[in-house]
Amino acid sequence: MSRFSPDEIDRVAALAQLRLSDDLRSRLVTDLAQILEYVDRLQAVPTEGVPLTAHVAEGAGDLRADEPRPSLSVGDALANATDANVKAGLFRVPRVIGA
Repeated sequence: MSRFSPDEIDRVAALAQLRLSDDLRSRLVTDLAQILEYVDRLQAVPTEGVPLTAHVAEGAGDLRADEPRPSLSVGDALANATDANVKAGLFRVPRVIGA
């Protein structure tokens, strides 16, 4: 039995603004079920006593000191923006949620 119904696939596709053919929808149901089965297998691996790892390479998380330094002025940052509200100092971007 599949973990996903075609309605659930349609809902996720609508959120991602995708149009799916019937063939692709049925393939996604199968593919997503296989992915979740693999995740279940990974979660079954015993990890008690294994220390947490933030980075696999030692020193990979080393960052520079967080110190203030000069940056662009608002005018310079907005200079090449195609639709900026210069008075407010803001970029305008297209609406992506609920569009």
